[in-house]
Amino acid sequence: MAANIENRKNNNSCIDMASDEARRDLRNAFGSFTTGVTVIITREANGTPRGFTANSFTSVSLDPPMLLICIAKSAHSLLEFKRCSHFSVNILSEDQREISGLFASKKKEKFKLVDWHSGFSDIPLISGAIATFVCRRERIVNAGDHDVLIGEVKDYTTTPGAPLGYFKGSYFTLGLDQPLVSAANSRGFIKLGGIVSQEGKVLLCVDDQGNVSVPLAPESSPNVDALSAKLSNLGLHPELDFLYSVYTDSETERKGIFYHGTVKGVAPVGYAYFPLRDMPLDKVRDVSERSALGRYAHEYRHGTFGIYHGNETSGTVQQVSKIKPSIF
Repeated sequence: MAANIENRKNNNSCIDMASDEARRDLRNAFGSFTTGVTVIITREANGTPRGFTANSFTSVSLDPPMLLICIAKSAHSLLEFKRCSHFSVNILSEDQREISGLFASKKKEKFKLVDWHSGFSDIPLISGAIATFVCRRERIVNAGDHDVLIGEVKDYTTTPGAPLGYFKGSYFTLGLDQPLVSAANSRGFIKLGGIVSQEGKVLLCVDDQGNVSVPLAPESSPNVDALSAKLSNLGLHPELDFLYSVYTDSETERKGIFYHGTVKGVAPVGYAYFPLRDMPLDKVRDVSERSALGRYAHEYRHGTFGIYHGNETSGTVQQVSKIKPSIF
């Protein structure tokens, strides 16, 4: 799809966004930009609070202090934000995924399910957010299928903490993987692999006996860059986006790490794509890989991913919410 867009650009023609595939491809491209997650809130004329989740937020100016957010024209609360005099932007912390999911949903009585308080001009603020801004509505700018809401900052707060991150359709905690990776390395880390998929199919290595395994980085360079380079040299286009599993084999005490990601391209010799429903787990000889692949298939079907830490059969999972923010 990207190549087609480039060709159209060279021909001085417009990108055709009529198909679902084109819109999905462009959305994925936009999603390559890592962002934080915010909740935008205002009050209706009768005082009832209204809010939604968004990551289309940016600072605009320091003098005067201004920021902007983008609201889809299909949003139920759009009219209230176009009418409001003030609104707030609440930047969520790493432990507020549930709040992001709540305000991205169509649940009623959202403000009865979250801890909040009133700030400047009686505008609701999310308690525990790492930063909040109360803004006077400056102007609304028409921008395609969204409206751009520009506000002048009248009050703000900051609180120490790590932000909730969002990248390519998934939540993640910034820096969460580094302590786990470092711990694995310090205790004799042995291998690093990637569970990568393309359109619902997982890429696996296949040996002469029909056994399958997760693509691994070279033993001499067990790191993400080396794994990406290995797959790229095979004519593939991998994107390893977040840590998926850190494990310790309880029998051998060997350590390992699997990353989650996507891949594009035709499977090279010695590799094959397997549909999630027909993944040959009985042909996966490594217990830890079999466990990780089985969990991946389950989580993929439910649209929810997490970061696993434990041994080859049991451990803990830091869950990733399946509800996505309203972006772009």
